[in-house]
Amino acid sequence: MLVRKATLDDLDGICGVAEAVKLDYDAPQDSGFLVYGLETEEYAHRVEVSNHFYVAVDDSKIVGFLMCYDVYTLQGLVSSGRLDHEDTLTARVSEIDGEHVFGDQIAVLPSDVGRGAGNEMMSRLFSDMAENVMYVGVLLEPARNSVSIDFCERLGFVYRERLRNSDDHLWGLYKWER
Repeated sequence: MLVRKATLDDLDGICGVAEAVKLDYDAPQDSGFLVYGLETEEYAHRVEVSNHFYVAVDDSKIVGFLMCYDVYTLQGLVSSGRLDHEDTLTARVSEIDGEHVFGDQIAVLPSDVGRGAGNEMMSRLFSDMAENVMYVGVLLEPARNSVSIDFCERLGFVYRERLRNSDDHLWGLYKWER
């Protein structure tokens, strides 16, 4: 499996992975990473502005992606209204002093779960990032994203606080330090 930085040529694969693991709020899944789906244009914008957007490729097929932002990119996305679906969470992280990375989405095709794509993407991120701190938000309600919580804790992320967004979804904020 190859992990590399995402390009605009990867958008079909990224959107396909996101669609395969998109959270269904009416009947929440209980396996794999869960993401909120974005329009293709929004994924394209994030590929263009983020230094930390990766894809996992196996046999020429995108099987996963990791979308993260440094604090300056996060602040730009928040101020432009491009992260309004997780308003309280992203506003809170963008206001934290110091250099850090915010992990927005990680996704792996259900058929490829358990093959190490998530770990490999996070390893690549950790080796590339100059920052020593990272934050992630994990959905707690209306659906508890247990897979993401377990994954974060295995990587050394520590729970910090709960934040409720304007859409009434509850998120857990987790922090990792080198």
